[in-house]
Amino acid sequence: MLTLTRLLTGIVYLLSAAAAAVDALVLDVPSGTSKCLNEFLRGGVHSHMSYRVAEAASAAGSTVSVRVTGPGGEELHLMESVERGRFVFQAAGDGEHVACFWTPHYERGAIVSVHVQWAVGLRVHAEGPLAAVAAAKGSIDSMVGELKRLEDSVRFIHEEMIYLSGREGEMQRLNEDTTARMHSFTLLSLALCAGVAALQLWHLKIFFQKRNML
Repeated sequence: MLTLTRLLTGIVYLLSAAAAAVDALVLDVPSGTSKCLNEFLRGGVHSHMSYRVAEAASAAGSTVSVRVTGPGGEELHLMESVERGRFVFQAAGDGEHVACFWTPHYERGAIVSVHVQWAVGLRVHAEGPLAAVAAAKGSIDSMVGELKRLEDSVRFIHEEMIYLSGREGEMQRLNEDTTARMHSFTLLSLALCAGVAALQLWHLKIFFQKRNML
């Protein structure tokens, strides 16, 4: 009962976390410059970023370029000259993650308005409600694997029973054929013996008649 309660609590906690920590804003990026967003993320945290050009007053304002870098300056995401985009990643370690936006084409006085949404999820800890969800999922996966193995064993046993049943039927038919042949040979042997006995009696009768003994 306690495990079920922790599991339900973890599911509710996970769903509520998915809806939280969402930063939505509009960036006005002057042509020829860049604007950046900083977000401190813990290692293991999942993030989802989506962006789109809000207004396209000129050719320079119709597209935007985006680069996302990690705490060590490593490039996590790069898109150039796009109207919209989306990026999902998991922070490899603790530190500042930076997303920078700039216009790929320069036009004096032009400003690009970009709608940005940066959703930050929660880290999966080794203990707690989320661990209960992961443990329950692992138990279910293990149970599914065991059921598949049992299903394979039952299928193998069933096939063996069908094979043995077929072999038993063949042996039974062979025994019946052998018994029928033995009966036929027995009757034939009796008929031959009777024929030989009758022939001997006939031969003896003729022999005694020639000797005038009958």
